[in-house]
Amino acid sequence: MVDTLIVGSGIAGLVAAWKLKRSGRSVVVVEAQERAGGNVHTIEEQGYRMECGPHSFMGSSEYIWALLEIAGLTEEVEPAAPVAANRFIYRFGRLLPLPLSAGSFLGSPLLSVKGKLRLAMEPFIRSGAKPDDTAWDFFERRFGVEAASYIMSPFISGIYAGDIHQLGARAAFPKFWRFEKESGSMIRGALKYMKAKRKRLRAEGKPIRAGLYSMKGGLGRITKFLECELANSVFTGMPVTSVARNGDQFEVRCGGQTMHAGTVVLACPPHKSAEVLAAACPEASASLSGVPMVPVALVHWSIPETRLDLPEGFGFLVPRSENVRLLGTLFPSQLFSGRAPQGAALMASFFGGALDREAATLPESDLVALLRQEHERILGHDPGAPEMVRVLRYSHAIPQLLPDHPERIQSARDALARMPGLVLAGNYLSGVGIEQAVESGFAAAESVEKLLEGRSGVANVRAV
Repeated sequence: MVDTLIVGSGIAGLVAAWKLKRSGRSVVVVEAQERAGGNVHTIEEQGYRMECGPHSFMGSSEYIWALLEIAGLTEEVEPAAPVAANRFIYRFGRLLPLPLSAGSFLGSPLLSVKGKLRLAMEPFIRSGAKPDDTAWDFFERRFGVEAASYIMSPFISGIYAGDIHQLGARAAFPKFWRFEKESGSMIRGALKYMKAKRKRLRAEGKPIRAGLYSMKGGLGRITKFLECELANSVFTGMPVTSVARNGDQFEVRCGGQTMHAGTVVLACPPHKSAEVLAAACPEASASLSGVPMVPVALVHWSIPETRLDLPEGFGFLVPRSENVRLLGTLFPSQLFSGRAPQGAALMASFFGGALDREAATLPESDLVALLRQEHERILGHDPGAPEMVRVLRYSHAIPQLLPDHPERIQSARDALARMPGLVLAGNYLSGVGIEQAVESGFAAAESVEKLLEGRSGVANVRAV
């Protein structure tokens, strides 16, 4: 029997396992897929370096930096090129830059004069934060209809591939929602938060980082490091079917065998955790099964730089009102080194999501034809046939955090509290970013450690 069995080898599960192993605990990680790492994985092919999921992390991601510092990986971090600050929105038949300053905001054609005035009024708009606010309720109230439609809606598509009218503001954007709730304004709340954070970081002697970052070998370097650190404790191709409590230990059915552990961390997507818990904890299973997931197709493609007139930047997003199926395209070879061979431009385009599930399932030939057609419309010229195409499909790509999501997760945790030693981890708990996934891994390890220490203390008392 091991101290902890972790179900799922995405970054949340690997972080939890790594932290526990560093504390001297015996750990086993079981993964249904044939490789570890989940979506934080980097593919190296034909001179291209392609991410399977997130392409970067923010400088403000404190849990990721904590992980990198403990792991000794900070020297391998690569900041994005300065052009990463440039973001574009497709509107009026062309790509328009998001304003980066007050001056550029005033001169930007992205919003009408009326839309700009309404957005500028945000600090003076009365607070109306409610627990059941959708993202649309929140952003339309704070910024007005036009900014919500043409700035925030594509922003939400880029993060969640979701529907702004369905996602919960409190669940999907908790920090923004709290800014209004506590300060009466998102802008005032953000300024107050940043001031307090800078003060705290200075007091802790930590740097204040901005911008975007990746690893010199891609973000998969992080999960590969964790997997190597765990040595022979990670087992792939072993899907878990059930978990049951038996006295002071858990019995986990996986890969046709039964494994025993003192504690279990479920670090898999909510629908998979629901399946595993169906018999042992039906209340938690019911709560987690209600977290919707949406499909996404990620298309990596490349053409010669001379054939493509791209703006310099991070990439572009497309509002859902523009009658374009493409969610957006990133420009990885403009952002980080080693992403494409000399003279080639690497792009990463996203299709599918909550409002166009069918697009994620299109045959590759149809998907590439659609990609080419829509980029011709957006860029104003035919990019031509891609020289390299790699399509990655995810049937359950991104959890959708609806207005009742916090209560749903709390309900699952309350039910699991009656089975001490069974812990949840994963980005779906509080957000969908790599930062939230890493944070949940740290939190799960801490919860398990406290429980194991408590059991040890009780055993020692009994022995005396």
